[in-house]
Amino acid sequence: MSENPSRNTAQEPQNETLWLAMSQAEILRFARSLMQAYDLVAPRRKKGRIILDKLSDAADLELEFPPSVHSPKKFLFPHWDELFRFKLEGNVLLEAESAAPPRVIFGMHPCDLHAVKILDDCLFEGETDSAYRAKREATLLIGADCLPDEHCFCTSLGTDRIASGFDLFFHRRDGNYLVQTGSDQGRQLLADHAPETMASPRQAPLALQVKQCESHLQFPTESLPLLMKDAYEDPIWTRLGIDCLGCGGCTLLCPSCYCFNVQDKLELDLIEGQRVRTWDSCQFDQFAKISGGDNFRSSQADRQRHRFYRKYKYLWDQHQRTACVGCGRCSRECLAKIKPTDVLNELFSQTPTQQLANSPGSEYQPQMALVERIEEISNEDRLFRLKVSEPFTFQPGCFLQISVFGLGEAPFSIASPPDGKDEIELVVRRAGALTQALHRLRSGDSIGIRGPFGNGFPLPLMAGKDLLLVAGGRGMIALRSLMQALMAQRDDYGRITLLCGARSIETLLFQEDLLQWHRSGLVDCRFAVNEAQNNWGIPTADVSYLFRDLEINAERCIAAVSGPPEMYRQVNPLLFRLGFSDENIFLNLERHMKCGLGKCGKCRINNICVCECGPIFPYSSVKHLAEAIER
Repeated sequence: MSENPSRNTAQEPQNETLWLAMSQAEILRFARSLMQAYDLVAPRRKKGRIILDKLSDAADLELEFPPSVHSPKKFLFPHWDELFRFKLEGNVLLEAESAAPPRVIFGMHPCDLHAVKILDDCLFEGETDSAYRAKREATLLIGADCLPDEHCFCTSLGTDRIASGFDLFFHRRDGNYLVQTGSDQGRQLLADHAPETMASPRQAPLALQVKQCESHLQFPTESLPLLMKDAYEDPIWTRLGIDCLGCGGCTLLCPSCYCFNVQDKLELDLIEGQRVRTWDSCQFDQFAKISGGDNFRSSQADRQRHRFYRKYKYLWDQHQRTACVGCGRCSRECLAKIKPTDVLNELFSQTPTQQLANSPGSEYQPQMALVERIEEISNEDRLFRLKVSEPFTFQPGCFLQISVFGLGEAPFSIASPPDGKDEIELVVRRAGALTQALHRLRSGDSIGIRGPFGNGFPLPLMAGKDLLLVAGGRGMIALRSLMQALMAQRDDYGRITLLCGARSIETLLFQEDLLQWHRSGLVDCRFAVNEAQNNWGIPTADVSYLFRDLEINAERCIAAVSGPPEMYRQVNPLLFRLGFSDENIFLNLERHMKCGLGKCGKCRINNICVCECGPIFPYSSVKHLAEAIER
């Protein structure tokens, strides 16, 4: 028999993530096989409602089910857990609890997989909870994708998707599924119980899909600790205390709450018994009672406040993550209709945003801007349209400081025209924690902004001149602002030539704008990408290739160059070869910016401070600075 060319197990690393196609029938056979070796816990239908329970028939398995199903917590941290048994015959005899059975939990949504990570953080910290560890180590986790309902706010917390923390994960695709391996144990599960799947051709990975939630936070998650820090005495807790019935349903249903009580239960013979751990809730009025009858959280307002602080501040201080996964179970079942998103958004809306002119540090305080629209313009980049409180004036090439409270701020070039309106556009590429937090924002959210800062391209100097614009990669962001300003007053300028390069067509920013300028006949647009056989039919080369056969009268032309430093090393000699003078070449040094005020020292290069003097410089003022353009 010939070997399947798509599978080469001899060379395949054991820890490599596999993506394999599985049909509904194959999943059913897989589940039947699992039941022979494991307790198989999965969603199934019972009396018209889907529950999470041990399966006795694989045909009952439901993989597509609403978020209202109770969490898998009860199988890893049971509501009634026998710690050990004892006998009271002379000497006390202790009998350890039996070993946890091998178990597979099938069909866990991403939020519940994140909840298990939270339980791991808390119960493995310090003195490990061995009862939890025994069950956790005996359990394999299989995830399945889901669709949020009106109570979910997982997208605000980044828990609507997951890249690790599971053994297998099933993704929907064209009516069937792709199964993704997440551990060596997951690979072995497929090898042992779905060998036909392991022998099938490998599939291309799916990108993590961001979902849309009706409920969401109107600010970045990372701002929560700072928000909660100043809200301890807020009157909102009193109002919640009046509304709350103290039933504890919110915490008992929560997949990451683990408060418990320990008590002894004697058998009827009063000789044998067991010590058991049972779920408890910080919302019960007896929870905080201590010796002597005092209760250090005696009111329901105190208990509701503790619940929110425990979820959104205390555990963040320990583990830099919330203890909430946005599953919506608490609000979905709350008799008083208390929704975490409503509470947190109300607290945020009350946060003072005005700047006090005479307040120390006021120059560092951002104002709030409303996120009006978010558009995905590549796999990594999103265009944000922000609305500010008053008309906004700046030069093309200037920048803003964008704040994510709890993470800090970072500079971003303005991508919109300097038209004096109250709307600004920015492009954010997902990279670090701050930009990932920005990517989780939704329309209607608010963020902090400072600025504008810096000096831009000299529009008055460009009037009546021919213009050569050279953009590489993300350098097109600042040049888009310049191009829109030029097009708004097209008759004021001579011939305009735009040379634009990128890694690939997908990373070529503002494609609709580029095509519109090209088709207008008002701009000579030339493009190149490093991607071979691109669907635009443009040269496979870097931007320097576009200088071939370029007809430019350098004496009446100004060049605006924006891109990475390595591009400057290629482009500058070509500009000099065309006859450009030092004074007529303008470079964008935006990558050097930091605080925006020229105080932090990060952007200082010899005698130049990029934030104050730039980021747009004539070549004549920076040619002596090797660090500026990294010659």
